[in-house]
Amino acid sequence: VYMKKLEEEPDSYDSKFTTLTRGINLNVHDWILEKLDKSFSILEVGCGTGSLARKMALKGNRVIAIDKNFKMINYAMQNYPANLKGDNLLYQIGTLSNMTVKEQSQDIIVSTFMLSELKPFEQQIFLRNAWRALKPDGRLIIAAEFPPSGFWKFHFNLKRWWFKKKLRKLKLEGTHINDYFLHFTNSIGFRILSENEWVHGSIRTIDLQKVKLNDDNEPGFYKPEPRNFKGIKSQFRIFRCLFTGQIDRVPIEPGIYRSRNPDRESPIIVTANYEYTYIKVMRDLRNVDAWVLCIDSNGINVWCAARGNDFGNKQLLNAIEATGIEQIANTKTLILPQLSAGGVSIPQLPKKFPYKIKFGPVWSNRLKEFLENSPSKKPDSMKLAKFTLKHRIRAGITHITFLFRKIFLFPLLGLSILLLALNQANTLFWVGELTLWIILVNFLISIFFPLSSFTRKFVLKALFYGLMNLFIFSLLIWIIHYSIIYVLLQSVIIFWLSFFSTMSFSGYSMATSPREIQLEYPLFKRINIILIVIVIIFLGLNIFKFLKFY
Repeated sequence: VYMKKLEEEPDSYDSKFTTLTRGINLNVHDWILEKLDKSFSILEVGCGTGSLARKMALKGNRVIAIDKNFKMINYAMQNYPANLKGDNLLYQIGTLSNMTVKEQSQDIIVSTFMLSELKPFEQQIFLRNAWRALKPDGRLIIAAEFPPSGFWKFHFNLKRWWFKKKLRKLKLEGTHINDYFLHFTNSIGFRILSENEWVHGSIRTIDLQKVKLNDDNEPGFYKPEPRNFKGIKSQFRIFRCLFTGQIDRVPIEPGIYRSRNPDRESPIIVTANYEYTYIKVMRDLRNVDAWVLCIDSNGINVWCAARGNDFGNKQLLNAIEATGIEQIANTKTLILPQLSAGGVSIPQLPKKFPYKIKFGPVWSNRLKEFLENSPSKKPDSMKLAKFTLKHRIRAGITHITFLFRKIFLFPLLGLSILLLALNQANTLFWVGELTLWIILVNFLISIFFPLSSFTRKFVLKALFYGLMNLFIFSLLIWIIHYSIIYVLLQSVIIFWLSFFSTMSFSGYSMATSPREIQLEYPLFKRINIILIVIVIIFLGLNIFKFLKFY
């Protein structure tokens, strides 16, 4: 993960990366160099500062080293070895989709610590392009970070989580775990010759050999195993998404899936690789023969992915190139979710894009009807996303779990510990009440959210629900405690909970736009800071009250 930061600093990249890997990157270089027992034509993809490319060239190999990072290539060229003669080493700007070499021209392709920058479809595209660039029986040597097994997987994930936090602060994109890479190799046309590993399998080197799969001399395509979408296990996976969906990305392997028994003329349904979405779509397509193309939306639902650049033209193009959907279906129309229209821009697709895009219904339970009737113009019920009570309750549950995990859980635990430290165990009911207020406030907001349709301004919505809940909960607290002082002490806390939760929950509404939220956020932030200060004061007054009267 931290490599993303290091790549911005070519001058110190090698030393810092060696420190980060505790010298294992140098062991990887030695392992690869041992495999070069004679002179080869070698393409290195993702060469970085050129340290390995220089070593391979100095050993007598003809090396073309490419990287998409201009800073890295520039640094590598500035450090071209003085004792290297001839044209044995050439640095170029290049990418996995533009390898700058002819087909069947390379003996070996080498790539070290690049795979984690690629998503599953990009890895498949890389493997297919590498297969084409290699000579018959040519080799692909990979070094990459893989998840270890057993206890060490927990340690690995904990370390990645820590580095991801650092990257978020630096506003840099993280890398990806190579969960699926070894699934792809056989199907695309590679077999493993040898491999080695370090640090309990978290860093591995793999020597792969190109294998001819068919007479047309083309690489194959990978298709994921069918996933069950029926029964109690699938229902528990839905519950998992429901309770953690706003925080945890819950991806399935992207690729082509089958609904029943599709043939070459069956429709192609495009959706996200979010597990909840996949299960719902497959269930709603019952008794329909169709191809279901799950693009790599990063394990996020369609609407959020489209708004966050995870379901757009790039992801769609990668899915078509990686899966070879054109090879198995004659259909020239892709049916995309209506809610993906915010991410997929038809005018910006390539001129030779082989498909016509048609946006289907907004909810997948209308897919069957849409396919049967093929309306030239969709009715409003298929186009407009209504935030119904059912959807609001589901969103409310997900939102409450998000609030507890991200914001309230540790403060509530800290408050409990403080009360215990002050010998106020008998006042822990107050923490329980606060927990209950958080849950009830958010349920009331989700249930009565349409009442605020008189305005699109989220700060006004937040003030409206703040006042509404202030009245409701003041009455409830009075009935329970029969104390005007207690009501007053809780009132500011209730108002802030409602104000903050409304602004947060508004992101679930189909009527929201990221631009509107961004425009209002500075005002919301100022009001929220003032309210937080007042809430802290009132929390202190509550504790003082307990110390005095209990």
